Amino acid sequence: MKQKLNALKNTMGLVLALLAITFVVSCEEAFEFDLPDTGSIPDLTLPEANFSYTPNPVDFKIVSFTNESNESTKYKWDFGEGVVCEEDTNGVIVCGTENTSTETDVAFVRFDAGEGDYEVTLTALDANDASGIIKQIVEIRDVFVPINPIVINGDMEEGFNPSWKIDDTTGISKDTPNTSSDGAPFLYDGTPAPGKTRGMKFSASASNPANQGSRRYAYQALTVSPTTADRTVKYVIEYMYAIKVAATPGSNITVQILDGHFDAALDAIASAPLTESVASELNGKGNFVTVKKEFTSNESGLVSIWISGETDQDAYIDNINVYPKP
Repeated sequence: MKQKLNALKNTMGLVLALLAITFVVSCEEAFEFDLPDTGSIPDLTLPEANFSYTPNPVDFKIVSFTNESNESTKYKWDFGEGVVCEEDTNGVIVCGTENTSTETDVAFVRFDAGEGDYEVTLTALDANDASGIIKQIVEIRDVFVPINPIVINGDMEEGFNPSWKIDDTTGISKDTPNTSSDGAPFLYDGTPAPGKTRGMKFSASASNPANQGSRRYAYQALTVSPTTADRTVKYVIEYMYAIKVAATPGSNITVQILDGHFDAALDAIASAPLTESVASELNGKGNFVTVKKEFTSNESGLVSIWISGETDQDAYIDNINVYPKP
């Protein structure tokens, strides 16, 4: 009898032990995903919503929005009533419905009602759906904003093909001007350079007008805001240059703004420029002078930079920039 009771006790003990193990395992599984990782800390930084906006230089009713939120991964834009989100120039629809979007940045929003103050709301959320909200008044005004063109490789730090080369070089050298490690002692933003910079060099052999077949030019097409019957738009071309002291007086670097875009060098040479700057101070290698030349845009807004040298000693040009007249 004792043996049967002991067996029963052993069996019951085994069953209770199994039940206890099952309960512990079940509890561990239930709370498996609630336990923090080792060394983890609570996320106490909530999303902060913020944005800026820029009107289109051609149509003031079109506005692009740039997201400047922090600590966030998802976004909800609400542009208010009467606002239409359209396709951008690449055919990409940026708004999910008529006046809302979940894109990070929204590049093409049309305020068809015209001038006025519009309340735009941006909600920024993190992975836990914690959110920050900003409501900002967007001022839509018919204020002209000229195109600010970008001069590619204006600091001359890269090679000049294709950034400064015209397609058809018939009648001139097929090569662009030489690269140089003796550029201006300033960076493109005007701050002093920490060391040597690169520049564009016009040597004597590439600058002789009497030998047009070997003469080298630099060319780059730009698009600016056109001058119309109702509006005159002025721009400035700015650059830095230096010419060796030993050069013959009259030696120069000539910078032109051409009226249009050109495929062939001979057509560019034959065209009448919108403006021309002849830089001829012989201050010596490394002693760069800044030149600023104003010009009025044409009716098409299509202009080009055309650069040549006429010198019997090395001449250098650097940090070319074109921008709307302040």
